[in-house]
Amino acid sequence: MAADDLIPLSRLEAELGISRVDLLLLIRRLGLEPVRRGMRTYLSVADASTLAGRSAAENTEAVAAELVFDEPQISALPVSVDSSWIKAELYADLRLFRERLDILERLMRTGIEVDSKELAELLQLKRLPVLQQGVDELEDMLFFDRQGMRFLRMSRPGQRHTWRIVGDPSSI
Repeated sequence: MAADDLIPLSRLEAELGISRVDLLLLIRRLGLEPVRRGMRTYLSVADASTLAGRSAAENTEAVAAELVFDEPQISALPVSVDSSWIKAELYADLRLFRERLDILERLMRTGIEVDSKELAELLQLKRLPVLQQGVDELEDMLFFDRQGMRFLRMSRPGQRHTWRIVGDPSSI
């Protein structure tokens, strides 16, 4: 096609007085094929006249290209917004706390050791607390107590430190 046979979309936009999005939607609905050259998009003269005739027709439906965000009506929500939301949040927090405790309990029963980052996430801490030095048979063990459990730091040559969870601190 020669350059004289093509019309840029910016010119059609200005002539028809519709936005680029509406113009592209109308082109797609009519099944017209725009021509792309580099960063510019053109339409053939024949397609442009079809488009102009279609957009000028009085009985055409409006091209809906704008997104409309409606705020949800309070009555449309599945539950009422009142103090029960606080109860739901509390229930969710308690459920998550229970799940974390279950994981800690399983780690204690199985003897699986975890690294410091995973343990801090389980305990919801930014960093682990200050360690204490063990007494009696645990003289060389460093530990901290949290949530009724004792967390022992395990050191093995050539490996990172891991943490073993043991039950009641008084039972050790």
